Amino acid sequence: MAWSSTDLPGAVIAQVDSTQVFPLGTRCKARNRAASTGWEGEFMYMKGVASCAAGQWVMFHQDDYSTALLLKDHLGPVGVAMAATVASTFGWFQIAGKGTAALAASCADNAALYTTATAGTVDDASSSQSEIVGARAASAVTSAADGEVELFYPHCLVE
Repeated sequence: MAWSSTDLPGAVIAQVDSTQVFPLGTRCKARNRAASTGWEGEFMYMKGVASCAAGQWVMFHQDDYSTALLLKDHLGPVGVAMAATVASTFGWFQIAGKGTAALAASCADNAALYTTATAGTVDDASSSQSEIVGARAASAVTSAADGEVELFYPHCLVE
């Protein structure tokens, strides 16, 4: 997606940096120029994590802005990777607004979201999973794929 920063010159939302370009924890707002709806979002600049792909969900630590692919029973703030921000790289993670993210098969529109045993993927099934407060599916998917989501500073609460 063609996200363009609206308040931070030089921020390229879908870019992966091999060296740190912005202070960790920097936030910026951006608009998706490719979406006919004119989606807007807020993003945070953080460290990458091994095997991270665009659209995957991460938990992050606010003390050093490190990330971990989101899994069952994780607790804390959550974001969505905007690019393949793997270990030893830096990039932007969405924390608010409308965007796309990894959803498990048969996820319903307008559903609350929960962690899964699959790293970086969430679902609307709540069985023995952690709820992601501040995140909802904004489109239905019938097979595991990136789907539309709405985020408002999501965080996990352990059930």
